[in-house]
Amino acid sequence: MEMVLSAEDAKDWVYKGEGAANLILAYRGSSPALIRVLVSKGFLQSVEINVQSHRPISRVNAAKIDTLSDSALLISDHSIFAGTPREGTSIAVEIKPKCGFLPSSEYIAKANSIKKHVTRYKMHQLLKLQHGEILKASEYDPLDLFSQSKDRIRRAIKALFAAPQNNLRVFLNGSLIFGGMGGAEDKVHSREANRNFEDLLELSGIQLSTFIELVGEALHKSGVLDPLLATQKLDVLDIEGAIHAYYDVISQPCLVCENTTDAELLNHYSQLHSLPMEQSLKIVRDYLISATAKDCSLMISFRPRENGVVASDCSSIFLKSSNQVFDYKVYFIDLDMKPLEKMVYYYELDQKIVDLYTRAEEIQRSSAQSWPMNNGDNCDRKMQCQS
Repeated sequence: MEMVLSAEDAKDWVYKGEGAANLILAYRGSSPALIRVLVSKGFLQSVEINVQSHRPISRVNAAKIDTLSDSALLISDHSIFAGTPREGTSIAVEIKPKCGFLPSSEYIAKANSIKKHVTRYKMHQLLKLQHGEILKASEYDPLDLFSQSKDRIRRAIKALFAAPQNNLRVFLNGSLIFGGMGGAEDKVHSREANRNFEDLLELSGIQLSTFIELVGEALHKSGVLDPLLATQKLDVLDIEGAIHAYYDVISQPCLVCENTTDAELLNHYSQLHSLPMEQSLKIVRDYLISATAKDCSLMISFRPRENGVVASDCSSIFLKSSNQVFDYKVYFIDLDMKPLEKMVYYYELDQKIVDLYTRAEEIQRSSAQSWPMNNGDNCDRKMQCQS
C-alpha cells in the first residue's frame, strides 16, 4: 500500500526554492526515502500556506501550487554532502551557467548578426535592466566558464559572486547563505550580505578566496561542463532556424514567413519548410533539449576531508594555498524538458533581446561619433565662464 501524505504531514516540508514549473521543498521528517509520493489536496493546500511567506513575491504572483495534483517527486538534496556527520561541515554551490557558445547559424538574419559576436547572457542583461529585474548588469561571461582555462573559469566565478542574480547560490549544511531565490527582490546584493556570507565561511574554516579557488578547481577537474556544452550545441540552427521547423511540426502556416517581406530571406527559409517531417521533428527536439541544457543548474557539494577517510563515491581536490583536501560531488538539476508550445515564446524573446541590444549599440556608436565635438564645445564654455 502506497503512503499518501495528508495535511498534518505538511509541517515536515519546508521551502527550499523553485523553478519555472516546480516548487522545491526540503523534507525535515523521519520517514524512509521515497521516490514518488502520493499527496492529498489538503497536504498541498497546507504546503502552499506554509511556504508562501518564503517565496519571492514575483513567483507567488506568477505561479500557484497545483492542489489537484495527486503526487510529488522526492529527489536527493544536493545542497548537503550525503553522509556528512551531523557535527561535520558541508558546503554546496549552485551555478546556472547559461549558454556557453556563440551561434553561427546561416539562418540568423543580417540585422541580428550581433548574436554571433556577443553572448546571449550579456544581451539579456540589458533587457532585464530595462524591465527593472536587475539594478546593475553582471560582468559574468559564460564563455569564460566553459573555456577550460583555469584563469578564465576563476574570473567567471568571481563575476558571479559580485552579482549572483539567479545564477549563483551557496548553501552551508543545507541552508542558503548566499544568493537569492531569483525573484525581482534579489536585484542587488548588499555589502552586509556579502560580509555575513564571508563570516559564515570563515566560521567553517574556509576563506572566500579559497572557496572561489575550490569551485574553479572542481569545475576544471571534473570536466562536467564539456558534456553540458555539447548538449547545448545541439541547437545548430538557432531559434531563427528552428522556429520554421516548429510551424511545420504543428502543421500551421509559418507566422515568421508571413511577417517577412525580404525575398532573399523567404527563399532561404523555404529550404527549411521543404524538409521531411522526420528532420523537422529532429530540429525541434534538439532545440528543446538544448534549451534545457542552457537553463539547467549544476550543484557542487564539498566537505573538508577529515582523518584521511576517503569516500569511494566522490572525487577530491587538494588546495596548495590552504593545504586542505576537499571531497566533492557534482550533479545537474532543473532538467525538465521544455514544452513544445514555448517555441514561439523563445523566438519572440530572442527578437526582443537582440533588437534592444542592437539599438543600444547604434545609439552608443552615434554618441561616440558626436561626443568629441560636443565635449570640446562644453569645455570651451566652461573655460569662458571661469575666466
